[in-house]
Amino acid sequence: MTSRSVQHVVVAGSGTDAFLAAATLRRLLPGLPVTLLRDPAAPSPDPVGESTTPAVLQHLCAALGLQGNDIHLRGRPVWTLGFKALWGARGSFLRSFDASFSNGSTGFLAADDGLDVSSTGCALMAAGKLFPRDGANAFKPLENITGLNFRSDLLDAILLRACQVLGVTVRDGRIAGFTREPDTLQLEDGSSLAADLFVDATGSEARLSNLAGNTAWVGYDDACLTSRAATVLRRRGSEPIRPYTTLETLPTGWRWRVEHDESIGLGQAWHPDFISDDEACAELIAKAGDPTLTPRIHRWNCGRRREAWSGPVVAVGDASGFVEPLASLRIQQLIVHVHWLARVLAETDSQPGERSRLAYNGIVTQAWDENRDFHAIHYRFNTAVDSPFWQMARATAALSGYSELVALYQSIGPSPLLPNSLPAWPGLMGFDTWMAALLGLGVPFRHHPEIPVPEKKAWESQCQQRRQLAKQAVPAELCIGAARRAARPEPRVTLP
Repeated sequence: MTSRSVQHVVVAGSGTDAFLAAATLRRLLPGLPVTLLRDPAAPSPDPVGESTTPAVLQHLCAALGLQGNDIHLRGRPVWTLGFKALWGARGSFLRSFDASFSNGSTGFLAADDGLDVSSTGCALMAAGKLFPRDGANAFKPLENITGLNFRSDLLDAILLRACQVLGVTVRDGRIAGFTREPDTLQLEDGSSLAADLFVDATGSEARLSNLAGNTAWVGYDDACLTSRAATVLRRRGSEPIRPYTTLETLPTGWRWRVEHDESIGLGQAWHPDFISDDEACAELIAKAGDPTLTPRIHRWNCGRRREAWSGPVVAVGDASGFVEPLASLRIQQLIVHVHWLARVLAETDSQPGERSRLAYNGIVTQAWDENRDFHAIHYRFNTAVDSPFWQMARATAALSGYSELVALYQSIGPSPLLPNSLPAWPGLMGFDTWMAALLGLGVPFRHHPEIPVPEKKAWESQCQQRRQLAKQAVPAELCIGAARRAARPEPRVTLP
């Protein structure tokens, strides 16, 4: 690829990936014309919705310029503090977004006492509460340590509106072909669309990348060990909103639960060698408790493109790769892709050459491979169930670039020395996320230093303070209701 001037970008896709990519590029590169090509006949988004990390809220506000009030009023999201995983040698553990194990003996103390009060977020989750109380009749939002759960249709509506406000040209059309010299999209209605750079955000179909000949694939079959899934959305009823996303070990795979205000998204993942599709769907319907629901079936091909950026086409999000939704990193991964694409274009004055493309592909590859290894440890070290599937999973799950980090952890435990063994810093998810998962899974380690008595007492005091704070904290329903009332504009009063 020779250096070429990028004066016009086309983003192809009809859902979250495309809308977020188009809005981000337009916002970060305001002088660059961006056209969003969406397919009006595209299928509706998955009903289970999106569970996200704090990085996503930060991107919506800081990068896209969206206002928190607008997000809560139009998107109706539910805050989430992290995950409750019915998983690993401990049987269950909490993994919050604010966990910190890089200082002193914190990791060793958490290994001894469990993770339930190892951070403010964990203590709140353990108590079933969302935010600390602030005075008698208020709460203190901790949005720096919370993710958001969105219904996909509402998130897409927010992002599409952002595209329109930012000046993205929105055009309807279905891709029929792709030709070179000049680089042009052929549409089914007979028209065409030319650009200097094309962003494939068409999801796992990757229609544009495949038409352009970018089909080389690196599989993750030895790390992501389910290839089927089903999802449903059921009414909530009277049960309380959990301040976390739930992950549950099943004999033939695993299940996840995403909280929404008036509904609950449920998904079940399995391997077809251990249970049939009909049996798995029946289990999911039984869990949902509503026999009228019809599951949506998904067939997963976990892995990544060998090159996300090939020629004039850049695949982002699910078009560039896919892993199971075990860590709620799908949109965070997409943000990494689009952020670095915008940065490459900005730092090359919109004239990216071969070295820019190679650098971008290296960053995207590194992020996907870290995600892969993070999934691998959840299979390799999960001893919660000793079924044939999990026996296969523990024997099959293989680590790649993060094998040194895990091996060192098994030797010296959650030591502050461990960040030195990270292949990249801070990586897609950061050191503390890795430590929280390894500690929660109960991965054994050989060396446990003697903790000084003053450190133990200080830790116990902190844990007690967190328990007390969580005991007095506010449930999710009250926090969400207050946020939406604050976001709703007051009606205008007619003057006499």
